[in-house]
Amino acid sequence: MSYRRSSNGPLHCCGCSYTVNHVKHYLPQVQLDAHATILSNTSRTTLKQTFSNPSSDPIKQCIYTFPLYDGVSVVAFTCRIASRILKGLVKERSKAKATYDKAVSRGETAGLLEQLPEASDVFSTRLGNIPANQEVHVEITYVGELKHDAEADGIRHTLPTHIAPRYGSLPNSRLEGPSAHETNGISITVDVSIAEGSFIRGVQSPTHPIAVTMGNTSTFSTADPAMHQASATLSLGSTELEKDFVLIVLTKDTGIPKAVLETHSHLPNQRAMLLTLVPQFSLPRSNPEIVFVADRSGSMRGNIPTLISALKVFLKSLPVGVRFNVCSFGSDHTFLWPKSQAYSRDSVTEALKHVEGFGADYGGTETFAALKATINNRFQDIPCEVMLLTDGDIWDQGGLFTYLNDEVKKSTGNLRVFALGIGDGVSHGLIEGVARAGNGFAQTVNNDEKLDSKVIRMLKGGLSPHTTDYSLEVKYQDNDEGSELVEKVTDALKVMLSEETVGAKPEVKENDKPISFFDASTGQSGGTEKPPSADNEKADPFAHLPAISVPRIMQSPHSIPSLFPFSRTSVYLLFSGESTQKTPKSVVLRAKSEHGPLELEIPVETIAAPGQTIHQLAARKAVQELEEGRGWIYEAQDDSGKSIKERYTGRFDEMVQREAVRIGVQFQVGGKWCSFVAVKDNDKAEADSDDDTTVLTPPSEVDEAEEDSDEAMGFGLFDNSPPKNTSMMMPSGGAAPPYPRTITRYRRSAPRMKQSAKSSTLFKSTRSAAPAPSPGATGALFGSSPSAAMAQPMMVGYSGMAPGSRSGGGGGLMSTMSASVPAAAYAPDDSTPPAPKKKKLETDNDKVHAMIEMQDFDGWWEPNEQLTQIMGLSNAIGPPQRSKEWVTVLVLKWLDTKMAAEKDVWELVADKAKGWLEGLGLGVDRLMEIEREVVLYIH
Repeated sequence: MSYRRSSNGPLHCCGCSYTVNHVKHYLPQVQLDAHATILSNTSRTTLKQTFSNPSSDPIKQCIYTFPLYDGVSVVAFTCRIASRILKGLVKERSKAKATYDKAVSRGETAGLLEQLPEASDVFSTRLGNIPANQEVHVEITYVGELKHDAEADGIRHTLPTHIAPRYGSLPNSRLEGPSAHETNGISITVDVSIAEGSFIRGVQSPTHPIAVTMGNTSTFSTADPAMHQASATLSLGSTELEKDFVLIVLTKDTGIPKAVLETHSHLPNQRAMLLTLVPQFSLPRSNPEIVFVADRSGSMRGNIPTLISALKVFLKSLPVGVRFNVCSFGSDHTFLWPKSQAYSRDSVTEALKHVEGFGADYGGTETFAALKATINNRFQDIPCEVMLLTDGDIWDQGGLFTYLNDEVKKSTGNLRVFALGIGDGVSHGLIEGVARAGNGFAQTVNNDEKLDSKVIRMLKGGLSPHTTDYSLEVKYQDNDEGSELVEKVTDALKVMLSEETVGAKPEVKENDKPISFFDASTGQSGGTEKPPSADNEKADPFAHLPAISVPRIMQSPHSIPSLFPFSRTSVYLLFSGESTQKTPKSVVLRAKSEHGPLELEIPVETIAAPGQTIHQLAARKAVQELEEGRGWIYEAQDDSGKSIKERYTGRFDEMVQREAVRIGVQFQVGGKWCSFVAVKDNDKAEADSDDDTTVLTPPSEVDEAEEDSDEAMGFGLFDNSPPKNTSMMMPSGGAAPPYPRTITRYRRSAPRMKQSAKSSTLFKSTRSAAPAPSPGATGALFGSSPSAAMAQPMMVGYSGMAPGSRSGGGGGLMSTMSASVPAAAYAPDDSTPPAPKKKKLETDNDKVHAMIEMQDFDGWWEPNEQLTQIMGLSNAIGPPQRSKEWVTVLVLKWLDTKMAAEKDVWELVADKAKGWLEGLGLGVDRLMEIEREVVLYIH
């Protein structure tokens, strides 16, 4: 076992370990193969790892700890030692442990996989009775849904390589172990296959050098090339991979809404549906309170410059009307101001100066305390958006998630928490869990990736109005009478209670023989029953709980989270055998906002061949919700309308656990309360089974007796050493409201390409009626008149871009004048913003950041030499001296034509500039005239 010290953190250990006389030893990892298959928006990954036991003595028990991406579902586990192959079956946690212990005590080789209760993305495998001088081959297969990468407008596949450091101390005894023997190294292969008729635009990795083959996959390398297939490989001579492996697949139409129905391969009448989409809709922005919670712990040392740069863009992009604050945290936390301040020239100047002084000087990573203080400090009468930026992790994730669940529910829709994971070893379980509990969304940025574009998208999410009361309806195929059956999912939450277990008092018969208060046959135990059996394999830990029925349709997540343009949302439905067996033909998604109701109907596609993948994904999502303090059972009611949680307050936590176990065992999905055990008897159990159950096995936690405290400990998957056509969201009922003039702010864009000044028709005269821009059409800086814009319905198409949206072919910065900020807020000002410190501007991103720093608080730019040097337009501003409005239009046009690839960074500051120009009252004709002049200087 070798060790590696992270440049920013403590020493971490990882791998397959065993303990002899309280001293930890490690089995060397000699080979790792990872093969992932991406099918549309889901992936199936198989990990094959080989460890060697060079000892001449057998090992009684070895513990192998590793990470998996948050939310994945392990669907197969095998362990081969010599000629013996063990397969895992899912059981309730205590039963699985008892089965494993009995097998080991008999001298049999056995395996146990569990999820750590403290962290949903950390797993471990116990292997018992490993023979001497043998290799151990572990194979794990898991499925998961893929994230949408907003930066690249593609799907993001992440293979975690080590467990993020947990804040705390690490006993020195954990650092002892032999050096690893590296031989065959690492091989990672990712095959990509999407629907025929679509095509893959590219495959890239922001973290590692890869070899890419377009047109074929590794399994069918000799087949005729097809544009919907590709393959990527990474091969290293070492079995140590120091950071997560990330692959981004750029495809066409990844965000189109889909509803896919799967019939289970062997569970009768069991069906599951996946609804997934990347929303495209736009509503006028809100004016909330925004608090940036920035991690300044010691581990952020290498990320502080990036954090400062991102926060500058955040602060410069905030619109007038919001209140904001900055919370810095580590071992302790502090706020820039006691309460959030209104966004003004003075407050933003003070905040920028404050951020400039950031350092990694706050010690440890006490995330919970900082978030709690931020939420307690918020204004109660306006929405609050919390932006968490962190590279660290905590062990007590459950406590944090429970707190956020409660606070979001108490806020009645006025609180959202977003999370951005920074760095190569971030815990995906932490940031995704925070976002789920906080009703926001999460993003991850590795050290080699751009950060500012992603935080700007977080800001756009925070500025979007709160949508509430999400619901799903399922429409079924017409019956013989021609009527349509519609079922609302939430109607299935009325549950039946077993009359035998609802607390009915036992009937006392008059002829019953009285029970003696003194019965010598009971001995001194004082009990009247036999002592419980020590054999826990068959004992039912939930036998004392009241029985409740299962909903006909189970939705997960039970409460649909807020939908944000540019962020993928997936919802699952599990149809039980008690549900109607009619075929669903569509699902209807509805929500409410202060601007009107929203609605989307999606047709259902039925998969011809029975399968289990969607069922396994749905089951894992349902179990994960229960683990994090949410799910259908929290909202379930009895026939009288009383909630199950209120009726059984003293037993409810056990009822939640029982439901998670039921789902896990039925669909063979592991979790916090359901483990996978692999013993010899499983072969017989599998053969005797009436069904064709897939043998699964997720991972186990470190033994409490042998593993002490795991705080500050990291483990590696790859480390043998310690790591460092449907319109959406149109208000229903009556005529559509006026098309908001800020609609381009929140709409996702198609892939953008740099454009020349000649490619855009920048202005359209207000004196003649002009048709609305068609999807993909070029636009103008100030092109459409307000009246033309107001005629557009609030409708976004999935087969093309919405009117006025950015298209792949380029277009103007602004097709309609922005009315998101009052004109008075952008009145001309004679003050001059401070010039940024001169530095070498090597990239377009550097130039954009410099330009943002030079923008005045009100949104304008004034002529100066440094500005023209950045743009490469030395003769553009005079003589004669140009006005501020002329220079501001010049900058906007330069950004639009020369910096189109950086639009996510400058889009909000451009909106501010347009608002200032509108406040001048110059009129569209004058602005069109200025734009025609500035075009002559931009080549």
